[in-house]
Amino acid sequence: LDQTWHPEHFFCAHCGKVFGDDGMFQGMGVGSPVPIVPTPGIPPIAPFSSPAVGAHPDALPAGFHERSGKPYCHRDFLAMFAPKCQGCDRPVTDNYLSALQGVWHPECFVCTECLSSFASGSFFELQGRPYCELHFHQRQGNICHGCSHPVTGRCITAAGRKYHPEHFICAYCLGQLQKGTFREHGDKMYCRACHDNNTALVKSWFEAETRKLLPKR
Repeated sequence: LDQTWHPEHFFCAHCGKVFGDDGMFQGMGVGSPVPIVPTPGIPPIAPFSSPAVGAHPDALPAGFHERSGKPYCHRDFLAMFAPKCQGCDRPVTDNYLSALQGVWHPECFVCTECLSSFASGSFFELQGRPYCELHFHQRQGNICHGCSHPVTGRCITAAGRKYHPEHFICAYCLGQLQKGTFREHGDKMYCRACHDNNTALVKSWFEAETRKLLPKR
């Protein structure tokens, strides 16, 4: 810091802890970051500095960080000045990923919904958070009611639900349905013939079950 200090006066500018010779900072240097996408404006973490020339050799501190001419212990420097992970809000000091206008620990950059990593190397953004393809489309309401997979191309919307064209089929005979010619029963779609036949069968069964519950005369 280009200054001379009494050993007892050389302490962290934030917490007041004296930099001793207990080795608490040994081997805690900052590693080489491995950015995926460079993010302008992320301040680098200053390396450990050596104590000023003139300090007593027996009281040399193991290391410290310098900011604006003031010394800081490792913990306080990270808490006050290091960039924070967008996933866990802890300081980023080593390898990181750059995405969504922030930095992330690699293990924290996962789908917000299912917490799975992005093995494919791509992700979907929604309201500033990362999602896998399935849960991104699920949040957007773009899931096929027939197969429960994302709908990304052509789709058919019926009864407030979306379908891949090939999955818009009769729940009974599995024949392809045409929009405007289907019938709905419960949460399932039927062609007109199957719906009418099944409706008659269900009605007959319901009436038989109801008669069983009626008191005998």
